[in-house]
Amino acid sequence: MKKILPLALFLFSLSILSHAQVVSEAPHRIIYQLTDGDVDVHEKFLRQLENIFRAAPNAQIEVVTHGMGIDLMRNTNNLYTERIAALVEKGVEFMICENTLAQRKLEKGQFLELAGFVPAGVLEIVMKQEKGWIYIKAGI
Repeated sequence: MKKILPLALFLFSLSILSHAQVVSEAPHRIIYQLTDGDVDVHEKFLRQLENIFRAAPNAQIEVVTHGMGIDLMRNTNNLYTERIAALVEKGVEFMICENTLAQRKLEKGQFLELAGFVPAGVLEIVMKQEKGWIYIKAGI
């Protein structure tokens, strides 16, 4: 019995490690919804995205911003331009809701050029979910 327990623990540890590696290599597809305009929320959110790529470098990520969340993508006084650009280089797509632009009377030229635009942010999220993407609400 004394010899079996260490062997069982060793085999159990190996199975956990091999499972963790398989999970991190899976091509995860994640759609985030960001509606918060607070810079502290933006800081934590970008750190979360960076952490995902450390754990799962093959992840596909789209961030849909609407409401006050579009402020993350402003092209003036943006504390996070370099970090956002680095995430875009890794494949993250940042989308801005055109309905929000109209409601807030803003123009596309007021936002980072690396951002994309969607007609309706919530509809974009729904369509991704219908295609099997995992939804995460950012900033809570």
